[in-house]
Parts: sequence; structure tokens; C-alpha cells
Amino acid sequence: MNNPTSLEERLEQLAHQALRDLPPCAAPTSLEARVLREIDRRTSHQHLAGITRWPRAARALLIAVCALCVPLAWMLAARLRERVAHALAHAGVVHMAQSIRGTSRTILDLGELAVHLTHAIPSDWLFAGLLIVGAAYAMLGALGYLLLYPTLPHSKAHTV
Repeated sequence: MNNPTSLEERLEQLAHQALRDLPPCAAPTSLEARVLREIDRRTSHQHLAGITRWPRAARALLIAVCALCVPLAWMLAARLRERVAHALAHAGVVHMAQSIRGTSRTILDLGELAVHLTHAIPSDWLFAGLLIVGAAYAMLGALGYLLLYPTLPHSKAHTV
């Protein structure tokens, strides 16, 4: 009786031989143009792959803008701290924090504080703050996307 493993080996040898005897596959005529077009597209977007590939001038500009934002934020925080302290003293929340009389009164005073704060902060500051926070969020999101998802994927060709 024939050995099953030898039959499998013989079948495998025949299959390999049949595949080796096949003529090589021809690629479609438009493939080369598509591949070259994709390579050009990816190399044109290579500067977006990460901040380390940015030109030095762009990196220096980014660092300068970030450095200018620090004192601006510090100045805005100092002014806001003064206004919040004034609003807290005006609303009587300091006294309420020392002796809590009731939850409902605390909630009403906090609501009053919120109203005072919205009137104390100029609307231009609120709008500028929203714009700055939105721009920072968008920049950090874009930077995170570019760093986490590089534009040049690593691919390996599989051969038989």
C-alpha cells in the first residue's frame, strides 16, 4: 500500500513543477504609469510626514510662535486671576466656602459667580481665547495625525 505522506509529497512536487512551468504574468500596460504617478504624489507630500522633515525656517517659526504664546498666556492668566478674585470677593463665595449653610444657597451663589464672570471677561477675550484654543487644537491634531500616520507606508513585495 502507498504511504499517504509520499503521495502528498509527490502531489506537492507536481503542483510546484506545474506552477514553475507557467509563463511569467504580464502586468497591465497602465500599471507603470500608475505606479510612477503614485510615487510622484507621495514624494510631493513627503514634507508633511513629520516636523523633523520640515525646513529649518518653518521649524524656527513654529518655535518662535510657541515661545511668544507663553508670555501672552501668562499675561492673560494674571489678568483673569485678578478678575476672578474680584468676582469671588464681590459674589461672597469666600464667605460661603468658610461656612456652608446649604447646598441650594451654594448653587445659587455659584450661578451668580458665573454670571459675574461672564460679564467681567470682555467678549473679545472670550472670542480670542476660543480662536487660540481652536487653532491649538487643530494644530496639535494635525501634528498628531502626521506623526502617527506617516504618508509613506512600509510595504513588502510578496513573491511565490
